[in-house]
Amino acid sequence: MTISKACVGALFLALGLCSSTRLLGASNKIAFVDVNVIPMDREIVVPHQTVIVGDGKIIAIGATQSVKIPDDAQRINGNNRYLMPGLADMHMHFIRPATSGLFQASASEHFAEENRVLALLYLANGVTTVRNLWGHPAILSLARDIESGRVLGPHIYSVGPVTDGNPVQWPGSRAVDNAEQAQKAVLSDKQAGYIAIKVYDGLSKDAYQAIVGTARQQQLPVVGHVPRAVGLAGALAARQDSIEHIYYILPALQPNPAAKVASDGDLLKRADLRKLPELVHAIKMAGSWYCPTLVAYARTQRGPVWLQQQKLVPPAIVLRYQKGFAGWDEDPLDSLEARPIYLKMIAALHEAGVGLLLGTDAYKPSALPGFSLHDELANFVAAGMTPYEALRAGTIDAARFLHREEEFGTVAVGRRADLLLLTANPLADVRNAAKRVGVVVQGNWFPEGELENKRKQLASPAPAN
Repeated sequence: MTISKACVGALFLALGLCSSTRLLGASNKIAFVDVNVIPMDREIVVPHQTVIVGDGKIIAIGATQSVKIPDDAQRINGNNRYLMPGLADMHMHFIRPATSGLFQASASEHFAEENRVLALLYLANGVTTVRNLWGHPAILSLARDIESGRVLGPHIYSVGPVTDGNPVQWPGSRAVDNAEQAQKAVLSDKQAGYIAIKVYDGLSKDAYQAIVGTARQQQLPVVGHVPRAVGLAGALAARQDSIEHIYYILPALQPNPAAKVASDGDLLKRADLRKLPELVHAIKMAGSWYCPTLVAYARTQRGPVWLQQQKLVPPAIVLRYQKGFAGWDEDPLDSLEARPIYLKMIAALHEAGVGLLLGTDAYKPSALPGFSLHDELANFVAAGMTPYEALRAGTIDAARFLHREEEFGTVAVGRRADLLLLTANPLADVRNAAKRVGVVVQGNWFPEGELENKRKQLASPAPAN
């Protein structure tokens, strides 16, 4: 099954995503009147506040009786409602342009249209910031279009291309064999404006160390997987800025971590959780952050609601990932037996004080854009975190990791007006973070009804010619 350019274009136009007119109201003022504010810089609800938004930022916060509301402000009733920062998915993937002659699940000739649909899905789920983990100039262009108001979506912080050994695991990745290539890769990513260089499984120890050394000179963070030749101990010795996926703790928990393990199933069976305290202490001492993406290992969660949500994703993306990840459902790492082990790992990381990031790895066969971030919040709570602690990983801690805490992540004067208005308190139940009245991004107010209508349009694409 394929989708024609005409079909994709018709869907794109039906959504009204080509026009910038809906986003040109950033200079308009909005007043959330008599609202309960959850600032997220501490675990507190501040009642009876009025929050004024103007020019894309929060310009005033105070007790309702003392804040003067500008005459030209749009008033939003906040009574018995809760205002918190927008959420951040710190591990996701936009679609890249297709490379001639190569099949790539995450690349397509329709990348621009598909990405605008994905961007809407994130925003419609209250995700106002994302970290894209496979960079491309086209995604940097998408980020600029969003910032300028030409496209509706979350703020994008993108790392560079996947940097792997030779041969690469995935077509389209960048192969680095030696110090010269490592230096060129780092300098290229720095010059392009990516926020970090992403390392991958097949890098040699020498290439990895050359990447880290050059990246430190260039003040460019190093994020990504743990190369097999390096191991978790090597990544921690290099003080890798963030480690992605809970899976990479498993090899370090083996009775003999240096020995080759026959299968992923054996990794799970032989994992010695008594090693966790020492290991997570080492992660904490290295200053590395961890993004578990547990929801990506969750095939058992795909019920009727999940399948309805999946229908909102462009069908061509779903089909490409079904082809590119054909054995996903059979992987022992996705099994029911794996989940309690992963939860114990996340709990240990949290108890050791390791910085945790909320991420999904979407789109994947078990992770959906926007929707799955709420599932990951629930996973963090299942691992023993309080709702506030889980929400921190997707708000203020995301901003701290990106060194943007003066820009977003809290409800405070001067921060970007990326906000969620909710009907119930998410600090009482993290699932309440999905109970939206509406979303503010770049100072623009989108009521939930408007976002729901856009989602319904996604579920009813124009017929193919």
